[in-house]
This record gives sequence, C-alpha cells and structure tokens, in this order.
Amino acid sequence: MTVETAIVGARPRYFRTRPSNARLAFLARQSLARWAASDLARLSLWTPVAIGLGAGVYFGLKVEPDWRIGVILLVASAIAAVFPTSLKRLFVICALVAAGFVAGDFRTAYVAAPQLTRELGIVETTGRLISIEEGLSGRRYVLAITAIEGLSVERLPARARITWRGKTFDAAPGDLISVRAGLAPPPPPVAPGSFDFARQLYFQRIGAVGYAVSAPRVDAYAERSRAQRVAASIETMRFNLFKRITNSASGQGGAVIAAIVTGKRDAISEQSEAALRDAGLAHLLAISGLHMGLATGLVFFTVRFGLAAIEPLALRFPIKKWAAAAALASGFFYLVLSGGGWSARRAFIMAAIMFAAILVDRRALSLRNVAVAAVVILLTTPEALFHPGFQMSFAAVTALIAAYEWMSTHSNPDRSFSIMARTKRYAISLALTDLIAAIATAPYALFHFNRVAIYSLPANMAAMPLMGLWIVPAAILALVLSPLGLDAWAWRLAAFGMDTILNIATTVSSWRGAVSLTKQWPLIAMLTLTGGGMWLCLSRAPWRIAGLVAIPMAALIVARTGAPQLFIAPSGLNAALVAQSRDDETVFIAHSRRRDKFAIERWKEALGLPENVATVLMKDNYSCDSTSCVGTTGSGLPLKVAFVSETGALAEDCQRADLVVVFYPVNARERSACQAEIIDRRSVWRFGAHTVRVTKDGRPIITTASEQRGQRPWTGTN
Repeated sequence: MTVETAIVGARPRYFRTRPSNARLAFLARQSLARWAASDLARLSLWTPVAIGLGAGVYFGLKVEPDWRIGVILLVASAIAAVFPTSLKRLFVICALVAAGFVAGDFRTAYVAAPQLTRELGIVETTGRLISIEEGLSGRRYVLAITAIEGLSVERLPARARITWRGKTFDAAPGDLISVRAGLAPPPPPVAPGSFDFARQLYFQRIGAVGYAVSAPRVDAYAERSRAQRVAASIETMRFNLFKRITNSASGQGGAVIAAIVTGKRDAISEQSEAALRDAGLAHLLAISGLHMGLATGLVFFTVRFGLAAIEPLALRFPIKKWAAAAALASGFFYLVLSGGGWSARRAFIMAAIMFAAILVDRRALSLRNVAVAAVVILLTTPEALFHPGFQMSFAAVTALIAAYEWMSTHSNPDRSFSIMARTKRYAISLALTDLIAAIATAPYALFHFNRVAIYSLPANMAAMPLMGLWIVPAAILALVLSPLGLDAWAWRLAAFGMDTILNIATTVSSWRGAVSLTKQWPLIAMLTLTGGGMWLCLSRAPWRIAGLVAIPMAALIVARTGAPQLFIAPSGLNAALVAQSRDDETVFIAHSRRRDKFAIERWKEALGLPENVATVLMKDNYSCDSTSCVGTTGSGLPLKVAFVSETGALAEDCQRADLVVVFYPVNARERSACQAEIIDRRSVWRFGAHTVRVTKDGRPIITTASEQRGQRPWTGTN
C-alpha cells in the first residue's frame, strides 16, 4: 500500500502511526495545490505583465534587433499554444511576451522619422502648427515640419518643438507658419541611467528642439486636409478653453484647473508644482483615474437621478444603462479635451470598460478591467512602459482594487448604515485609499524623482473632499455653461477651491521632514519591488504575502549600490562632483553654474541632495588658475582630479592627477602621453554623459550614457 493510499483510505490510523512531519508535508502539499489552483484561475491577470516583459526586453536591447525574430517567436509560440499539451500555458506566456516584443518593434518602425544630428544656426523653419503650450514666460509649440533652410527633404525631422518668449503670436493650430529658429537634436540623458528625453520625443516624432527668434508668419493661402482640419479644430478647442479658464480665473488656482481640464500644464508655476509634489498631491495635475472617475461618475449619477425622477421612464426603460452611455460619452469627450495622455487613456479605458460592463449587466470594477486597459496601452503605445505616469497610475489602481477586493470578502454584512457610521467609513476609506496609493506609487516616485512625500495622508484627507464635492462639480458645470458664455463664475468657483488645495499643499510641504530624499535607485531595485507588488496584488492565495520579501531585497540592493561622485555633462563643457567641506558638510561643486543648468539640478537629485545644498564653483574651492583646477573630494572620492579648459595645462595635470576631465578634444598623442585616466570632450561626443564612481580601493569606475542606451533609433547612433 502506497503512502497516498494510506493517507486517503486510513487517515486517522496513518496519522497516529506516522511521524508528525509526514502529516505536515501532506497538509503543505494540499495547501500548495489549492493555492496554485486558485491562482491559475486568475492567470489572465498576468497578461499585461507578460506583454510588458516582452516590450521591456525589446527596449532594453543595446542594438536594434531583426524584426523577423520577434515575429517568428510570436507565430511559433502561438501555434504551439493551440495544441492541448501540458506546456500549453507556457506557450501562451511565450506568445504574450513575443507580442510585447513585436509591439515595441512595430511601434518603433511606425513612428520612425529623421532626427537632427547636429546643432543648426538660426534657420528659416516652416511647418504646420500642431499644438501650443502657454507658459508663464512664453509659448512652446510643435510644428509638423515641411521645410528647414539648408536641409534636404529626406533629412527633415517630422516635427520640431520650439520655444517662443515673445508676445506677438498670431497663429492657431492648423496654420502653416514660418519662423526663424535655432534648432538642435533632442537632448540626450544628462547622466547614465537618467530619463531619456530623446527616446520620449522620438515616439512623439519630434526630431528637433529649439527656440524662435521671430514671431510666426502665417501663410494665409495654405490648404488643409480633412484630417488636419479635424486635428486643428480639436487643438483649437483645447487652446481656447485653456485661455478661457485662465482669463476667467487668474492665478495659480485657475492654472491648475486649466491643466486638469485641458491637460495643458505650462501655466503652473514651479512653486505651485513643487508644493503639490512635496505634499503628495502631484497626482491632481495628471488627467488620471481620479478626475475621469469623478467626472464620469458625476455625469452617471446625475443622469440616472434625473431620469429616475421621471416615473414613466424609470418604470419602463433601462435608465441605468442610459446613464452609463451618457457617462461613457462624457468620458470620451474629456479624453479628447485633455489631449489623450497615457494616464488619461488608461483612465478612459478603465471607465469605458466599467460602463460597458453596466451596459451588458456585468461587474463594473475589477482587476480584469485593469488588465484589459494595460494590454490595450502596451500593445498600442509600448513606450508607455517607461513613463512614470503609466507606472504610477497602474500601480495605484491595481493596489487599490486588490485591497478593496480583499476587504470586501472580510466586510461585516450586518454593519450599520446610519449617517454617523457612513461618515466614519468614508473617512476611513479615504485614509486607506491614500495610504494604499502612496505605498504603491512610492517606489516609482523614488526611482524617477528621488523623493517621496511623507505627509501625503493628511494632505489628501483634506484635499480629496474638496476635489470631489467642490472642484470637479464646479468644473463640469462650467463646461456645460461654456457654450452659453455663462461659465466665468463657475471657473472662478472651481479655481477658488483649487487655491484652497494649493494653500493646503503649501502648508503641508513646509512641515519639517515633509520630503524624504534618496540617491538614484538602480533599475533592478524598482523591478524587484514591481514584481513583489504584482505578486501581492494579483494572487489571492496566502502565499501572496511572499511579495513583501521584495521590500528588504530592494532596500539591500539600493544600500549596496554606490552613488556616482563625479558627473560630466553631455555637452562636454561642464562637470560637477560632491565633496565634504571643512565643516564636514556635503557640498556640490561645479565647474560652471551657467552651463548645463538643467543637468546640474538633475545631478543633485540623483545624489539625493536637499535643495538647500548650494552649487559652489571649483575656483572657490580648488587650486585653480586660468587654465585648470585641481583638487580632491576628500573621503567620498580619494582621487586627485584635474579639470582642464586650456591646452597648456594638460601635460602638467596629467602628472599630478589620477583623473583628468578635459573640456576640449584631446588628440591621440596627448592621450597616450598622459599617465592619468582622461575623459575629454571627444569622449563625451562619442559616448554621451559620463559618471565616475570610486571603489573602496580608490579605483575609478567610469560609466557612460551610451552603455545604458546602446545604438537605437532614438540615440542618433544607429
């Protein structure tokens, strides 16, 4: 008689006569089998994870792969998945991973367009005006390029983003305009592993950025295609509504309301954005599930309430489905009005699935709907995988739905529904919602922005009721009254509520310890937390708790990863490093404060330095003359580093320094004669921004941006 037969047929006697560890093993096998069966029933929820893995593999490659590789893998695994074998699920997973890989490859080829490879002088630029962003100090607009002085047609970028700081701007979306502008290639990362703006602009088909030195001149006789007229009408509607809101409600409250409604954020000041960010309220600026849910939900309940008041309609017709259809239409209008960003698309797809479920009498809110929304976005715009808005948006909504699914199974069916009980549950739910969303999005805030708001809970507890009960209803009312020209007072009412939230944000962000800063996380730490979080949310079995192991693992990875001590800008004309002052305080030393200002700020963020750490000049801290500076950074970097700006100092500095940063190209003879490690401007031209990290034994480890980016279509080196 086998052990299994003994267990099944004579269980009491077996457990009396066998060691207790056998019983434990049997129970463990039973539990694991039950848990596995439970999670296999939810395997479809992992579909976007598999697709995202495939897209991540494609974008993580250092060279562009042959497109046939992904197609062959997709077709082969899809065919294999059709046959009922024991490996069927494995083949399905392989097919989904291959689908993500192919989606990334196809998308890259679909948006491919020339990019500038060098800076141009002031040139005559002609193109169709696509969009306009109104800022505090000027305008930034995007042109569909038709001609650039001195460039052949085959070398023309598809689009250019141009900044104009003048006042005269008599052009509207859809117009064919000409400007005098200085153009440059899309900016590369300011440090290895930092955000790749060039990749982001590549997928927007923007191959040039620059500034205008003349106001746009409109070609009044240029014709437009039907598609151009439709796109121009939508953008004109958005721009006019933006101006209407900011003119009716001046100040930062109106600017934030305009951003929430139209997606145009350039009128928001840095102070307001920083206050919202440091108070944990930055999600109010994104067209996310919060805004889409509030807007469509308000339309749904208003329409349903109004129809329910009409007795013949309420008794004879499916008014709930009519209200869902009205909410769905309002969500699509909001998506178009907001510009259709990733977070807005995710929110609309989620809302559309929810209201479509109501139309077909299905459950409206579930993790399956989140998975469908993620699949749609990843297959159509796989580059969204790297955008912080996509990551934080899906992390928050996945964690919230998973948490409320768990809580719904443990709720008390005999709970009280009195006003006091409902108010108490609302307050607790609001606090839990913010706490869960804050925990879910914290890894991505730390990875992308090197900071996380500590007091987001009280800030959100105070701000969210204002958002749901005051600001969003007032904004919807203003939109309804807008065609009648009676909307100004409603915009002012909404802006007044937003000013209140800005005051809350300013107060909370000023509290001591409101923000926790950290050095730049390695990618593997964020991926570890993502994997653990997905396991915790998507599994229903008790072993989901194992996902929490990702927290100490990620913490250990971050702790063991040293931060760079030296940065060289992608221009090759500036460098900065962190050092210890005589008072044993951290200081940030730069060769120049005027050059590469944006890079300097990003470097400080990557080091996790507080904003009150000033940027000091090398000439004030190191031994400098007119040609070079030489110094060390103390205990942080026990190397002597020379920064050379003139040719006459190189030979001497090569003798007395361990590392030499040269702000001009060094020839082969000079390089071979130098005993020190050299990073010159030619190195930066070839390999992008550099960082230097020093090992415990004082050996410098040099990392370049090209090592991280490889040779891809958006790097300009393929």
